[in-house]
Amino acid sequence: MRTDFHRQAKVVLVTGATTGIGASIALVLAEAGHRVWGTGRKSETILPLPGKPGSIALDVTKPATVDAAISTIVTEEGHLDAVVNNAGIGMMGAMGDTSEEELLTVYHTNVVGLHTVSKAAMPHLIAAQGHLLHVGSVAGVVGLPFRGVYCSSKAAVELIAEAQSMELARHGVRVTVLRPGDFKTAINANRLRVAHPNHAVNPGFEAVCDAVNAEVAHAKDPADMGKAVLKLLGQKKPPLYITVAPPLQRLAIRLKRVLPDRVFEALIARRYPLD
Repeated sequence: MRTDFHRQAKVVLVTGATTGIGASIALVLAEAGHRVWGTGRKSETILPLPGKPGSIALDVTKPATVDAAISTIVTEEGHLDAVVNNAGIGMMGAMGDTSEEELLTVYHTNVVGLHTVSKAAMPHLIAAQGHLLHVGSVAGVVGLPFRGVYCSSKAAVELIAEAQSMELARHGVRVTVLRPGDFKTAINANRLRVAHPNHAVNPGFEAVCDAVNAEVAHAKDPADMGKAVLKLLGQKKPPLYITVAPPLQRLAIRLKRVLPDRVFEALIARRYPLD
């Protein structure tokens, strides 16, 4: 078993590295000297990285591509030190307007896909005493109106990680969930919406969508996520959770722990035009 994991350049797989947070993580790690394999559904859409050993296609919803990508990386590099499960999709819609198919589309990527990649990489991470990192969300801790499907998928990531952390600790594998807040990415353009919103029942839906889009449009650069991952990879005992978000969003997580449930719910609802 290798014991110098934290001292040397690492072989890192980053899923969903075509744009936004994933691309920023891959770039920061590559610039720091790590051997980064950025992946996406189409390898040609992955941005060039300094010193990158090669882009590779990987669709988290297609297990055959996951197995093939990880096999290629391990064959080329001889090992795999870390996996950053970043691939994910957002969704806007009231729960009462959401079809089973729409819900499953989000879960298939955000939960099942994350599990597929984690499971395929696990033997290699055990051999390397490596690090498994999941990109969760502040929204996985704080439920938000018209984002119930997305929030619940990210909440699932947290409990999966807690189980993995206990299961893998005996093998020297570390598990961390990063909770990003709003970052300026292409999520506004890529976020799914329910096909049939009921405006009579939920008259505030469009206004909330506009508010969410505005928050993202004026958010910070996602390079902060790359810096956070870089720091985590250098730690012998990284935390299970780390929040990378504006002060108000970090405060929301703290307030949820101490305020009565209905008081906290009223505070969150007040930020959105629900009336």
